[in-house]
Parts: sequence; structure tokens; C-alpha cells
Amino acid sequence: MTIRHKGLEHTVYGEAPFLGARLCAIGCSRGCKGCHNEHLKNNVEVIEETVESVVGRVKRNPFNQGLILGGLEWTEQPEEMLELIRVAKDHGLEVMLYTHMGEEEFVDRFGRPSGIYVKHGEFVAGGEPHRQYGVQLANREQYIIWYE
Repeated sequence: MTIRHKGLEHTVYGEAPFLGARLCAIGCSRGCKGCHNEHLKNNVEVIEETVESVVGRVKRNPFNQGLILGGLEWTEQPEEMLELIRVAKDHGLEVMLYTHMGEEEFVDRFGRPSGIYVKHGEFVAGGEPHRQYGVQLANREQYIIWYE
């Protein structure tokens, strides 16, 4: 399967409970005020490669323990998101997904994923930050769930 993305950044620390490679989705329709990924929406070229190529690049870096699906909104590319999660897990990688959706909406659309972390909740600039699973979250509306 072909995956469309806007870049892969290796050995990202602090965005997941593990050291991982962050893969940026191709867009986000949310329009959150103060979004720190706004520059990625229009100024970065879309890359196309196979899911095996993406996961292979993550695995070749000896420091990556997993795949972080963050930077814009992967739920707007649902087939690609689900295939990335499946293949990454099949290759023994940990997975962290960032989404604006709350738990109920996410589970209604995608079911209860098995064996991944999901950061739920909208970005709200100026919120009260807090930490969960060692990850700094922007506000109290954001939270992380480990789906067993």
C-alpha cells in the first residue's frame, strides 16, 4: 500500500513513551489557533512510498523503538493510518497516534486498537500543560490511553 506523508523524523524524544520516528500526515482540517504544525500544511511537499518502505526506514535506525503518527491529523487518512499501525506492530515497533478526537469518537470510527498509545484531544494554545506517560501535553483536555 502507498502511504502519503510529509516527512519522517528519526529519534524523536518526548512525544511518546518511547524513542521513535515521527511520520507527518499530509493535512489537517482542524484549524486550531496557535497550531505549531501550521507550516506543514502548505509548505511541505507530499511524499509517496510504500508502507514497507516507511517501516523499513524506521527499523533501520537503531535508536527508533517505534513509530509516532503525529504532525497534522492521521485520522483524515484512515486507510493509510490503519495500515501503518498494523505493519509497524507486525514488525515489533511500538506505536503512538496523535488525534484531536476524544476516546468515544475515535473508538466509534476505528474500534479499540490493540497495543498502541493514542493521544486524544484538541490542541488549545495557552492551556494548562501536564505530563502523561512522560509526554508533555498542551492542556488538560489532552490525554493518552494505552489500548491493550
